[in-house]
Amino acid sequence: MEKLLFYPLDITYKIENNIPVIHIFSKLPDGRHVCILDDSFKPYFWIIPKYEMLNEVKIKLLKLEASKDNQIIKVSNIETYDKNFLGNTVVALKVFVNLPSDVPIIKDIVKKWDIIGSVNEYDILFVRRYLIDKKIIPLSLTEATGEFIPHGLRVQAFKAAEVKPSTEDSINELKVISYDIETYNPMGKAILPEKHPIVMISLYSEELKKVITWKRFKTDLDYIEFVNSEAELINRFVQLIKFHNPDIIVGYYSDGFDLPYIKSRAELLKVKLDLGWDNSEVEIEKGMTNKAQITGITHIDIFRYISKILGKTLEAESLTLNKVALELLGEGKYETNIQDLAKVWDKNPEDLEVFCKYNIQDSILTFRLMQKMLPNISEMVKIVGLPLYDINRIGYSQLVEWYLLRRSTEFNEINPNKPDYSQVDFRRQRTFAGGFVYEPEPGLYSDIVVFDFRSLYPSIISSHNISPSTVNCDCCEHIAQPTPLEKNTTNTTWFCQKKKGFIPSVIEEIITRRSRIKDIMINTENNPFLEARSNSLKLLANSFYGYLGFPYARWYSLEAAESVTAWGRFYIKKVISRASQLGFKVIYSDTDSIFLTLEGHTKKDAMNFCETTNIELPGVMELEYEGYYPCGIFVFAKIRELGAKKRYALLSEKGLIKIRGFEAIRKNSSIIAKEVQENVLAIILKEKNPVKALEYVKGVIKQLKTKKIPLEKVIINTQLQKKVESYESISPHVAVAQRMKSLGLDIHPGSNIRFVITEDRSSFNSKERLRDKAKLPDEINDTDYDSDYYVKNQVIPSIERIFNVLGFTKDDLLDNKEQSKLASFF
Repeated sequence: MEKLLFYPLDITYKIENNIPVIHIFSKLPDGRHVCILDDSFKPYFWIIPKYEMLNEVKIKLLKLEASKDNQIIKVSNIETYDKNFLGNTVVALKVFVNLPSDVPIIKDIVKKWDIIGSVNEYDILFVRRYLIDKKIIPLSLTEATGEFIPHGLRVQAFKAAEVKPSTEDSINELKVISYDIETYNPMGKAILPEKHPIVMISLYSEELKKVITWKRFKTDLDYIEFVNSEAELINRFVQLIKFHNPDIIVGYYSDGFDLPYIKSRAELLKVKLDLGWDNSEVEIEKGMTNKAQITGITHIDIFRYISKILGKTLEAESLTLNKVALELLGEGKYETNIQDLAKVWDKNPEDLEVFCKYNIQDSILTFRLMQKMLPNISEMVKIVGLPLYDINRIGYSQLVEWYLLRRSTEFNEINPNKPDYSQVDFRRQRTFAGGFVYEPEPGLYSDIVVFDFRSLYPSIISSHNISPSTVNCDCCEHIAQPTPLEKNTTNTTWFCQKKKGFIPSVIEEIITRRSRIKDIMINTENNPFLEARSNSLKLLANSFYGYLGFPYARWYSLEAAESVTAWGRFYIKKVISRASQLGFKVIYSDTDSIFLTLEGHTKKDAMNFCETTNIELPGVMELEYEGYYPCGIFVFAKIRELGAKKRYALLSEKGLIKIRGFEAIRKNSSIIAKEVQENVLAIILKEKNPVKALEYVKGVIKQLKTKKIPLEKVIINTQLQKKVESYESISPHVAVAQRMKSLGLDIHPGSNIRFVITEDRSSFNSKERLRDKAKLPDEINDTDYDSDYYVKNQVIPSIERIFNVLGFTKDDLLDNKEQSKLASFF
């Protein structure tokens, strides 16, 4: 028999001769592709019999028979094990059946038996069960023993007698091809595949640059290839993918648009889209969000990954390819009016070259975004243990859950089941208090030092052994320190002090592992995979707290979730109290951070405070120095007497301004509002010149009223959060989205809606509505915008609270009043 080393990329199974055969589509170290076939793994689930009913359950199981489609279904084997289940040691039966589809049938029968205590792990997908039990990590070096056989696949088939992990070596070089389509669009880029053909497809990789189109024109661009029809275009797309045989094919919003559109047109034209390594066609799984899958080749929609992981941290006001690429890559789309494509296609085909440049640039940007994100995606694959395709599409809670499912075998755990609908409804009704916020006193401050807890909630879970399996144990009721819940809470919660829980053990390993990686990074230059591993571990660890309180979680525990936040409040209050006792002025605190002003103290005094605080913290908890800021401003909340949470601006030692919570980083403000706020903060924090700041604002207001501010600066960008028809309240951006959709434009959750509030009152009845004044930028002239709206609802709100701190009101900003009191403030 032959030994074969390989890197798993994709995994599925097929029923062959009434046996489930695992197919592991893989890449060899020499770059060739292969499919490992393993028919040795059998589907199973767990049964925990009621006390002293073990033998009775075994006998009944072995006699059990059911039928489906004229096939007899029965238990093929039973094994007995001692296991851990939610903190208890139990005797459990591992129940094997012949086919994965047999599991739910047998499970439904035995769940009704009164001699059964619990039935578990019946809902774990067969291929994921295989990966977990075999300890196989996608992209990591794996070993198979067996022989090559003919099998009718597009890649070689290797029949394995044994499959097991080899080393921790992983593949970092994956062959990627990006793609993008342009469709005939008489009404814009519309999703009307039943009517509108694909007019060009671009593909890009390190060895491929191609735009395929089916209307000929004169060009010197060697990457443009002409075919005779749309059917030939799709066929050529399939040929190129098969010839170059990538590991990954990537698009931007390709789950939602590109691949489903290609699939629809291929079906209409009777073209086979058989890209799968098993000769299967592209599959589109339709739901709230589509999923497009190719067997063997991993299809990645990089938009989905960026929106999930980076969406809340990007400064871009929308997640369009152009905006994201400009921020992450420093380059954007090729500039042309894509709305004119259909007109040029019909009347001026000689001018189509610019659209080919546009098309290929989209593929180039998508390819480079994939290159930038691939280390992060790959590292999460290796941590969680799911293939690239799954990691790209699942949410935070699923990342945590599948990590726990994989690790549970090492702790000899039987996993809890997913909750049913009634359990989910009950959990949704239960709430608990969140993090503590020390409201700031509005003002302008100097010499600010910021500290925050390193991974506060994960470290609390580890240090206090918080887990569903350790809550209110019998052995520690009188010795464990109870959770410091709110005074009006009648419940008492404690956690076991004698035995480390499954979840706290796993989290502590994650925290420790990330600390080691950060130490290595200090002496390692520019290693994107180390940085990606550190970020992935941080993301995973920080997701555990939310998972414990997530209604759909297997390991849901309200007691655990509320204890995490209760201990978080306890420790941040303790740090605030200690800082105050040492003479520091605490100006703000939110959940895991504390802002101090030195006021007679030195930086060294602040660092000593941090070090002595850490001595008293339990377990892996640690307070860290975040930074020193020479100047900062905290503003009022809407209720004038209170300081606003999460609304401040800090000037760093390097002269950079860190803005939190202001309109400058909101994604529904105009450019002029953001620009004014940023400039005002710079003048106040850097130049200490309030008079200049006030005069600057008045100058902008004057320019708005005289229509000298260009139209592009008053365009408001808002991202559509859900389907247009799902909105009950019709705000301006929804009204514009509705109009765009009625024109056949591609409008979906995540779409960037650009609009301007105008002075046009032609559509008004007796009552003026803001949504009726919202227009598309292309529908209006450069001076049609409503100056009063932008002054009162965009510019003034963006800086009013800043000037309030300095003792001035909205009237002072709008009128030419005496400015002496503002100047005297400094």
